[in-house]
Amino acid sequence: MRSKRFLLGLALVALTVALWYLGRSGAPVPAIAPAPAPEGIAAPAEPPSPTQLSAVVAEKPATPEPPLAMKKDGLALWEIKIDEALRSNAETPAIAQMLLQQINGMPGEGQFASARHIVNLLPDKDYLTVLPYVQNIRLDPGFQEVVVAESLNRSDEVKLPVLLAAARTPNHPMSEIAKSTLSFLLENNFGEDWGRWEAAVKEALAKKESQ
Repeated sequence: MRSKRFLLGLALVALTVALWYLGRSGAPVPAIAPAPAPEGIAAPAEPPSPTQLSAVVAEKPATPEPPLAMKKDGLALWEIKIDEALRSNAETPAIAQMLLQQINGMPGEGQFASARHIVNLLPDKDYLTVLPYVQNIRLDPGFQEVVVAESLNRSDEVKLPVLLAAARTPNHPMSEIAKSTLSFLLENNFGEDWGRWEAAVKEALAKKESQ
């Protein structure tokens, strides 16, 4: 019974992600009821709604544009850097790393735009290279929202560590959404006890690996 309910919960998360993409495209998003909590386990917080995710990702960062002196031929320097990276002959994961290495020197709008390319270029095996950036709350909220939300489309080996990093980072713009999603996926809520959260993530990944 527990296994069936857990599978139902995972199906609900997958449906949530699908509905998030529908929300980004402007299609109406129906409400979904939370799955019942398994017997003997406290009901976790509800996972983020598609409306929440589409709202935070689609929202334009508040960081102002760079001054005119930072522009060349009518383009901001960050736009030129992104274009140069995308036009390079490097493999797509390497292009993503080029963009990541330039993130700290970009204004918020550039970080947000770069994030949209980075998540499309990074395969699962390289996605955890974003962890140091997820933990850097000096980066633009738009960057954080795109990178963390995209992790919901990845395997558990990617999704759980990224969500844990966002949830445990103080003042992270995706902290509450990440924590509620972790609570749903792990079928438990450990509050601010990050040692127990980390142990639960490791246990979940070890179980999956042994299957």
